[in-house]
Amino acid sequence: MIIKLPEEVVRRIAAGEVVDHPSSVVKELVENAIDAHASKVKVSIEGGGKSSITVDDDGIGMSEEDLKMAVLPHTTSKIEDFDDIFNLTTFGFRGEAIASMAAVSKMKIESSNTQDGTGHGIEVIGGIIGETFSIAKTKGTRVTVTDLFFNVPARRKFLSSVSVESRMVTEIVEKFILSSDISIEYARDGERIYSISKESTLEDRVRIIFGDQNLTKIDEQMGGMSIYGYISAPDVGRQNRLNEVVFVNGRYVKSPFLLKAIETGYAEHLKKGEFPTAVVFIEVPPQVIDVNVHPQKLEVKFSDQSRVFGSIATVVKHALASPSIFQIPVERASNFESKESYTQMYGERSKTARDDRIFSNFDLDFDHASGKYEIQKNDEREKLSQTKPMGILKGRYLMSYGQNAIYITDIHAAHERILFDRIKIQTLSSQKLINPIKVDLNQIQKDVFKDHEEEIKSFGFEFKDGKLFSVPSIKDVDDWAALFVSTIENFRISFAKDPKEAFFADVACKMAVKTGEKISDEEMLQLLSDLDKLEVWSCPHGRPLVYSIEFGRLDRYFGRD
Repeated sequence: MIIKLPEEVVRRIAAGEVVDHPSSVVKELVENAIDAHASKVKVSIEGGGKSSITVDDDGIGMSEEDLKMAVLPHTTSKIEDFDDIFNLTTFGFRGEAIASMAAVSKMKIESSNTQDGTGHGIEVIGGIIGETFSIAKTKGTRVTVTDLFFNVPARRKFLSSVSVESRMVTEIVEKFILSSDISIEYARDGERIYSISKESTLEDRVRIIFGDQNLTKIDEQMGGMSIYGYISAPDVGRQNRLNEVVFVNGRYVKSPFLLKAIETGYAEHLKKGEFPTAVVFIEVPPQVIDVNVHPQKLEVKFSDQSRVFGSIATVVKHALASPSIFQIPVERASNFESKESYTQMYGERSKTARDDRIFSNFDLDFDHASGKYEIQKNDEREKLSQTKPMGILKGRYLMSYGQNAIYITDIHAAHERILFDRIKIQTLSSQKLINPIKVDLNQIQKDVFKDHEEEIKSFGFEFKDGKLFSVPSIKDVDDWAALFVSTIENFRISFAKDPKEAFFADVACKMAVKTGEKISDEEMLQLLSDLDKLEVWSCPHGRPLVYSIEFGRLDRYFGRD
């Protein structure tokens, strides 16, 4: 049954015009089709949607009486009482869409809610409603909108070109392809653009929209919400955010806040200025979100923004911790480096006392190693402790090789992860400083410290009157003031990461071996052995630990298949 909302409700939920482009018409009509339990939706446009838009579905349809009511302002079948507004499980609920687009176009709606092949239609031209008429129609609804803004010349003038408007419609249709589990057909000026089967999986749909690339699945319950979808490997960065798409309870939303949460999960995996491909779904109880902050419901507000941000970032970080994510793409260089560049590359070997001896003893038989060992699956990966060290590159990368691949380990990042895992299970105690350390805090830092003083004290810090009197009983930290300020800042941005974990990460980073520091053969072997015991294959700040080049990939590159 369709109801007409009371005027006071209309005033509260009507937030502006719904129709501004042909794409918004398509969005509203497809959402209505999905809310009508359609299993198949066909979308076709002409002239970028400015000439005509047709959306045809096989949903539950409408009776003649419902059809008459549907074209009136602020009528909806999506809610039954006022409280339903705050417990929304459908896409549309305001009753603005149909009436708004009918007011600025020539609209025809044909619908049937029976299986006998009969139905009814109605036409609305510039807001003037005609009489209903009988038609032959299978169950479902077909809405045709032509000459958009024909009666508002000023508004039509500011529409973009046909190509731009077409692209905007295509982008909206792609969002529905990603977010729904129904069949979707999309045609543009008579040309079929998409034909998506109901049986297509989410991964299928992501690859259809964004191409066949290295995708990692995410799927976790965290912070009272479900977060799932697919994200790209860190070595596939883009120069913009166009491939970052977020859905909240199945609804596509534009949210820099949510995109930033995804990017925070990548940490330093991506180069500065690069962005991932990410299709992320967030399922939360409808009571904790407000989709009424935007006329087209393209934005969303959460009751607990911090929890949402932190949960998304953590889920992404977990997904990227797999060792299978980090592999060097082997591609043929456009030209070879000069001899001098190789000299520069290896010129820093003198920083490590044992580089020369290890490289001089290096005897890797590629012919023997390749071709006889199959590339192992992730759960059968080669143990690094069983690989043979080759030496240290540029004072920071430990090279080793095994039966299946060459391995390049970031010494600092690996040592940092190992130390982090050890430190975080220790009981923190405090040690008095012989000479108190002066620490200058700005006003915000002072406020944050005051708010979290007891928690910061639990780490081992004692701070008063602008000085540090006690610090955590951890060795090899050379700048306690910087660590203390960093700890305060971690509480300031606690919505993005756990302050305690961030503290341990900062400590591990300061304690870990630095670039150029000498390490012995025994320490190299111990590092490789410790790596085999790890469960998370990234440093606490999100950087990868090991890259691998499999011999099979080298064979293919050099044409030795």
